Amino acid sequence: MPALRRFASPLFAPAFALVALSSLAGCDESNPSFFAPACPALDIPGSAADLFVYDGKSADIGSLVSHAQITSLAGDCERGPDGPHNHQTVRTRLSLNMTLTRGPASDTSTIDVPYFIVIMRDGKIVDKKVFTDSFRFPTNVSTQNVRTNLRLIDLPATGNMTQENPYTLEIGYQLTHDELGYNREHLAPVAFHSHSR
Repeated sequence: MPALRRFASPLFAPAFALVALSSLAGCDESNPSFFAPACPALDIPGSAADLFVYDGKSADIGSLVSHAQITSLAGDCERGPDGPHNHQTVRTRLSLNMTLTRGPASDTSTIDVPYFIVIMRDGKIVDKKVFTDSFRFPTNVSTQNVRTNLRLIDLPATGNMTQENPYTLEIGYQLTHDELGYNREHLAPVAFHSHSR
């Protein structure tokens, strides 16, 4: 029997968009149990796409410790490991592309960036995963583009997953109450656009 061929079509989603990711192509027809799954939609709330950290003295540029901004998402989808009772799963591999800025009030060369991936179905939260990645700035560099570690999200396969995925992944920074309030007050509202195949 030939080995299974897993083709993971890449996904590249710009920030501030709701995107239906392309389904995979090229499953191995010699094995009827193998399927090429559709990817979940991605949603980046505009109020959670920026993370401003200040030193607590004020909210002006001189007190800025760091600023992180999600610029895009990258990854792909493939068949995941079998779940309980051999139920099939869809694995989404996802990373965030970000621009990081070290502010005048920073006293360290490392920035810790907390972010979340919320799993939703039918408008309801099914699960939430929170991650923190650390990034080091080279000497005399104040701004750099980075990518987070690759995160794996396994979802149950339901119905005809080759055509439609009922899940949505909501991605953004894990903000404090004050940080969220700052974004809502100072950042212009973002218009979301839906793209489907």
